[in-house]
Amino acid sequence: MPAETRAVWSGRIAAPLDPRAAKLNDSLPVDGRLAPEELALTRAWSEALAEVGVMDAAARDTLHAAADALERDLARGTVTLAGEDVHSAVEQELVRRCGDPALRLHTGRSRNDQVATLMRMRTMALCDRAIERVAEMERAIVRQARATEALAVAAQTHLQPAQPVLMAHLWLAHAQAFERDETRFLDAREEADRMPLGAGAVAGTPLPVHRAMLAMRLGFHRVAENSVDAVGDRDFVMAYLNAAAVLGVHLSRMAEDLVLWCSPLTGWYRAPDGFSTGSSLLPQKRNPDVFELARGKAARLITNAQRVAVLLKGLPSSYQKDLQEDKEALFDSADTLDALLSALAPAIEALVPVPGRMAASLTDDLLAVELADALVDLGVPFREAHAAVGRLWGEAERLGVRPVDVPDAERLAISPHFSAERVAGLSVEAALARRDHAPGTGPAVVARQLARAEGRLGLGPGLDEDAPSLAGAAPPESPRRADAPSGNGGVQHMPDGTLLRPARIGDVPGIAAVMADYVLQGTLLPRPVSELYHCVREFQVAEKDGEVVACAALRLLWSDLGEVRSLAVRPDFHGRGLGAALVQRVIADARALEIPRLIALTREVAFFERCGFRTETRDAMPRKVWTDCVRCPRRHACDEVAVVMDLMPGASEAAAAAAARSWMVPIPHGAPPEPNGLPVVS
Repeated sequence: MPAETRAVWSGRIAAPLDPRAAKLNDSLPVDGRLAPEELALTRAWSEALAEVGVMDAAARDTLHAAADALERDLARGTVTLAGEDVHSAVEQELVRRCGDPALRLHTGRSRNDQVATLMRMRTMALCDRAIERVAEMERAIVRQARATEALAVAAQTHLQPAQPVLMAHLWLAHAQAFERDETRFLDAREEADRMPLGAGAVAGTPLPVHRAMLAMRLGFHRVAENSVDAVGDRDFVMAYLNAAAVLGVHLSRMAEDLVLWCSPLTGWYRAPDGFSTGSSLLPQKRNPDVFELARGKAARLITNAQRVAVLLKGLPSSYQKDLQEDKEALFDSADTLDALLSALAPAIEALVPVPGRMAASLTDDLLAVELADALVDLGVPFREAHAAVGRLWGEAERLGVRPVDVPDAERLAISPHFSAERVAGLSVEAALARRDHAPGTGPAVVARQLARAEGRLGLGPGLDEDAPSLAGAAPPESPRRADAPSGNGGVQHMPDGTLLRPARIGDVPGIAAVMADYVLQGTLLPRPVSELYHCVREFQVAEKDGEVVACAALRLLWSDLGEVRSLAVRPDFHGRGLGAALVQRVIADARALEIPRLIALTREVAFFERCGFRTETRDAMPRKVWTDCVRCPRRHACDEVAVVMDLMPGASEAAAAAAARSWMVPIPHGAPPEPNGLPVVS
C-alpha cells in the first residue's frame, strides 16, 4: 500500500481492512465536513510543536503553506480528500504536499483528542448560527406583532374560543419561547467551550505544550482538566441537540398556530405566496407547506437528541468507536435548523393579515367570564356567578339566540343581576382594558412587551425602564462648549443648531430609534439595546432640540485597527452634512487613541471616499471577518465594500503582514498568557 494511502494504524495490523468492514468503519463521508476545523487545528498544533522543539520554524512554515494551499483547493473543489476519516485524510494529503513536516504533525496527539476538539469548535459555531437565525425569525414575529398591535382576536383553549386577546399578544407568546431557545443555545455553546486538545488518546500528551495559548488560537476560553473525560465527553453535543429539539417543539407549536390562522376556517392570515403550494388535483387549494414541514421536521430534531442520549448511556469512560455516530446526528440537526429557520423568517414576514376575519372571531362567548366578574363586583361569590352565567349561556344555546336576546323573564329568573343593560354592556375593549397589567393582554402592557422585544432584537429603542437605574444620582453636567470638534469629548455646533457630541447613557433609546429603520432595511446589523448600553462610550451623536437625530461609533477591533460602524442619520435630517461630520469625529477619536488604521464595510462607497477612505479587499481585514462578519446572517451574500483609511504611515503594509501570519487565530492575541491561567477572551 503506498505511504500516502496507508492507514494511520497499519504498523500493528499490516493487513488492510476487509472492504465490508471498511464501509462500516470509515467516517470520511460524514466527518469530512470538519476539514476547516482540522486545518485550523493543524496550524495551531504545529505552532505548539515548534514551540517545544519537535519541528523547526522552517518545517512549521512549510506545513502552514501546505495547509493554506489545501484549504484553498478544498474551497475551490479542485481536490477530494481520501482516507478513513477527516484526520487521516488531511494528514495524508499534507504528507503528499510537504513530506517530512506533515509526518511529524501527529506527535503528541491522538485522533481521540483531535475529534473532540473539532466537534467542540463546530458545535460552538453551530450555536452561534442557531442564535442568529432564531433572532432573525423573532424579528419577523415582532414585525407582525407591530402590524397587528391594535387588532383583537379570540384566544383559544382546548381549540375552543376562550377570551379576547390582542393579536400582538399571541405573536409575542412565540417570541418569548424563542428567546428561551436563544438562552439554551448560549448554554450549549458554553458547554462546548472547553478545549480537550492535549489529552492524547486517554492519558494526556508528554509534550509540555502551552495549552492556554493553543486554546486561544482555536477560539476556546477554557481547557479540559481530565484527559479521560476530555476524549469521552459528548455532553456538549447533547446540549446542542437538546436545545435544537426544544426549539423544534416551539417551531412546531408556532407552525400549528400558523396553519390554523391561515386556514379558511379561521382566515386571520392568508397563506403567503412564495411559501405556499397548490394541489395537483384541487385547483382552489393554497397549502401552507412551509409551516406544515416545520411541524414534521420537529420530529427529526427530537429524534436526533434521543439517539445521542441512547448512544452515550451505555458507554464506558474515555473514547469508544461508538462516538463516531455523534456527528451524523449533530450535522443533521444543524442542517435541519438551517433549512427551517432560513425559510420560516421570510414566510412569517410574508403573511398578510385579514383584519375583518380577526374581528369576526370576537363572539359573545368570549365575554362570559366578564359577566361573571361583573357579578363578583356586586358581591356574588365567584362559584355562584360562574354557575349562573353558565346557565344563561346554556339557555341561549337552547333557544339559538345571543345571551342578550334571551327573554327578560328567563334571563332575570337565572339571576336578577342579568339586566339587558348589563349583558349588552359587555365589550371586548373593556375586557382588554381590565387586563392591562403584566402578564395580561391589555393595550398598554402589550405595547410594553412589544417595545421590550424590539429593543432586545435591535428593532427599536426599547423601554426607558430597561435602562440602568440612576435613582439618587446627580444630574449630568451640561456638556462643555467648544468651537471646533475634538472628536473625543467636545461639542461641535452645526450651522442649523444641531449639536455633535459624545453619547451619554440617556441617548441609548434615541440611538436605537435612529438605527431601527436601517436595521429593518438591512443596511445596519441589529444592535440590541443591551449591547448599546455596553458600548455607548463608542458613540458620537447629533442632537437637535433634545433628540438624537444621527449617530456613529468607533469600534476597536484590535490594537492596530478600528472600525466606523452604526452610522445612521434620521431621514428628515439627510442632506445637512451630519453623516460626514460624525465620521470626522470618529476619525478624530481614532487619532486620539493612536489607532493606525480605520475601516468600514459599506454600500455608500462614494460617501466614504469623500471622507478620505479608499476601497480595499476584505481579505486584508481578517480581524473584522472574525469578530463581526462571522456572526452576520448576510455573510454568505454580502454586497458591502471594504474601505480603509491609514491614520499612520505604513499602516496598510503592517496590516497585510499581520494578516499573512495570523490566519489561525479566531481573535488575535499578543503575548502568551501566564501558564497558570487562561484569560477570558471577549
